[in-house]
Amino acid sequence: MMASSNKTGRPKRDIEDEDDDLQVDIRGELENELQKESLRRSNWLVKDDEVRDVPPYYPMEKSSRAVVSQPSVVAARISDCCRAMSVQAHFDNEKATASLYTIDHVEIYLSMWRGSSPMYDGDCIVVEAQRRRGNVMNYYGYCRKILDAASGKFDSEKYAKTDGIKRGRRDIAGAPYLTRKVGPPSGDAGNVMDKALVALNIAAGLIRKDRIDAQRLGMESLCLLTDPNRAGMETAKIAARVVLLDTAQEEIADEDEIMFDESSELRIREVIIATVLGETDHDTGYDSEDSEEKEHRDLLFNLALVVLSNSLAVYESPVAAAATRTRRNSVVDSFLKDAKVMSSQNLLSNLLGVLGQAQDSPHDAFRSARCLGSLFQGSDEARRKARDLNAKQIVMTALDVGQRTHVKLADASQKVLRTLAIESDDEDSDDDETES
Repeated sequence: MMASSNKTGRPKRDIEDEDDDLQVDIRGELENELQKESLRRSNWLVKDDEVRDVPPYYPMEKSSRAVVSQPSVVAARISDCCRAMSVQAHFDNEKATASLYTIDHVEIYLSMWRGSSPMYDGDCIVVEAQRRRGNVMNYYGYCRKILDAASGKFDSEKYAKTDGIKRGRRDIAGAPYLTRKVGPPSGDAGNVMDKALVALNIAAGLIRKDRIDAQRLGMESLCLLTDPNRAGMETAKIAARVVLLDTAQEEIADEDEIMFDESSELRIREVIIATVLGETDHDTGYDSEDSEEKEHRDLLFNLALVVLSNSLAVYESPVAAAATRTRRNSVVDSFLKDAKVMSSQNLLSNLLGVLGQAQDSPHDAFRSARCLGSLFQGSDEARRKARDLNAKQIVMTALDVGQRTHVKLADASQKVLRTLAIESDDEDSDDDETES
């Protein structure tokens, strides 16, 4: 039986086969172009002929995966995955290893090996992940995506739309993400206030202790209390007022209310500002140059930035839109004024200094950018001071680092630039009115 023909006289099946071959060729060329682009922007440059063989009797971790591909391609995939997940990475190109530090304090060590039979089915590249410290559940979440990336199954665009958003919510203190509707409280407002004050009292007592574990636990508690997606909007607003204004009361009418305001004695704002400015006076019993002491201080500094950025973000939330722009500006201006009184250091200058170290500490820079974005958006005076502090150039440098290695830092830096641009437009309009 003859195959059907078209007007050209050629069999229809031959034409369909040619179309399929053409689609395969186009798909293959597209994949090659994407692979070349990934290699060009990769931060992990591994030579294909320098990957070490798996040592004999080596106890390979279960969190490993064998991939049939070139080492340079696998390294480029992992590098792009780390950028999309905002994971700080220190790559060793010669040993084909990487030390990863996630935004929620999980440390992962990656090794790339060359596998062969009979241990593996033919020649392949083995990617091994080891947890050095941090939350186990979060580690496996990161590990799964890194190994998927090594196999070419990680979609950075899809992650940015779905898992990236969830990761941003759950990275506050390393605990699993909790789905919670951000809306009005189901119970009585007074009951919410009482419960929030109890939690804030516990956190305040912990952060003022001398023990390392107590200070960390107290800071992590404040991280949770100031996050609307985990504590609820009403609780987050109360905690944010305590952090920014040193009071849980929304409006204080007279001196009698100030006298009986229990939240004013918590001194949480004082500790947060001192920690962000590096003026803590805790005596933990360690030498000031001890590595464990430095690690503890760096962690507290990062958590204090989280608490501050969460508190400032509460006044930007659409749910908190009842607070007018004037009210938000007064809160930010009051906080900056009190911070100036409490310390001789300039808070904006310190935050910009942290942002300027984005290459070495991208996670701290990201938190700092969030704080600066909220401060510049909520204070006209802060935006005016930004010009004297060379803020725009610092933010642009951080943006360049974020685009190469840290997506969340890039997004936060872009927000700061947009906020600073508002001030420039306002000044231009004022100049035009003056000239006219």
